[in-house]
Amino acid sequence: MKTLDKILTIICYIITVVPFLILGAYSADSADKLVADDNVGLELILMGGFIFLAVFFMLIHIIIHEGGHLVMGLATGWKYLSFRIGSIALVKRDGKLQWKKTTVVGTGGQCLMIPPECEPESCPFFLYLLGGGLFNIVTGGIAFGIGLLTGGVAQIILNIFAIMGIGTGLANLFPAKVGGTMNDGYQIFIEFPRNKESKKYNYLLLSANAILTEAESTKDLPEKIRNAVLNADYSNLSDTGCANLYCYKATILQDEGRYDEAREIYQRIADSSDVLQIFKNEAKCELMYHEIMGECNAEKIDALYDKKQAEYIKATALYPSRKRLMYAYHLIYKGDKTKADEEYKALVTTAKSHPSKAEGVIELREAERVTKHYEDIRNNAEA
Repeated sequence: MKTLDKILTIICYIITVVPFLILGAYSADSADKLVADDNVGLELILMGGFIFLAVFFMLIHIIIHEGGHLVMGLATGWKYLSFRIGSIALVKRDGKLQWKKTTVVGTGGQCLMIPPECEPESCPFFLYLLGGGLFNIVTGGIAFGIGLLTGGVAQIILNIFAIMGIGTGLANLFPAKVGGTMNDGYQIFIEFPRNKESKKYNYLLLSANAILTEAESTKDLPEKIRNAVLNADYSNLSDTGCANLYCYKATILQDEGRYDEAREIYQRIADSSDVLQIFKNEAKCELMYHEIMGECNAEKIDALYDKKQAEYIKATALYPSRKRLMYAYHLIYKGDKTKADEEYKALVTTAKSHPSKAEGVIELREAERVTKHYEDIRNNAEA
């Protein structure tokens, strides 16, 4: 299977690159045809304009892609939860649509929905996942068709839109693991048909995420979902859904004060060779936090907080858990109360603006534990 995955990934990368090659050639040819004389400077300006237009259309196709997930999800019984483009998310909470801020490394957008009432194995993922790439291809095809009827500059613009749309759709629906992560096509055509557990992981993730968007604690999770998360089979951490749900389990344990058990999970993720790097980075953040709140060994903390980890922490600054980590880092490890206060204020802001109400509340509560731990250290030192 690993050999097949590598072959599929190579083909997918080729599919991803080809539209840009076509775009470059088409832009050059179109610019040459539009410029009557041999004005190389004007041709280069036009080519640059076409490339800029392609970038803009790529952003449009991100919206179309997530819109495709939304429409096809609604058509098959899913319910709206959130729609994110970049770092701006429109979240349904307490029966109202609210603007929130967050980001997920490696994604330009995300449409999260609430699964219909069903068993995980029979959950209708197919059209929900298919919708994104399908809408890119269909809208690209429509633009190409209209372009044939118009001609001129309008046709060039429509063709550029079509190239970006069809390319995006095919790259997303051709089954492959991109950067180790299963794309929609891989989940639809390979993973879910052969691995029912993977379908269960994703069902539980989306169900728990929906509940925690409005709840204030993981203790508010229905017992059936909570037990399913705690007792799931986590033997295959190479599965993105499995690793993601494993982190959810650690969050539940930590929220219940079972820190040693949570730390064991993060250590296993960090030590595993099969886990996607993003989960390793998350695990290292939590291991760093546990070390600060425990023995506070400078050598171990500095080893975890290397250059790449610092970059990841910066990239995930909109996570409440990240602000809680840096609050503890500056307050307890660095002893910099001024910087720590800045991080705490940022945590309060981030907790309010984050899509998940529970995550914000949990991290504010955890920050109180950090404050108390700091005060205990000071009191013990004075005694």
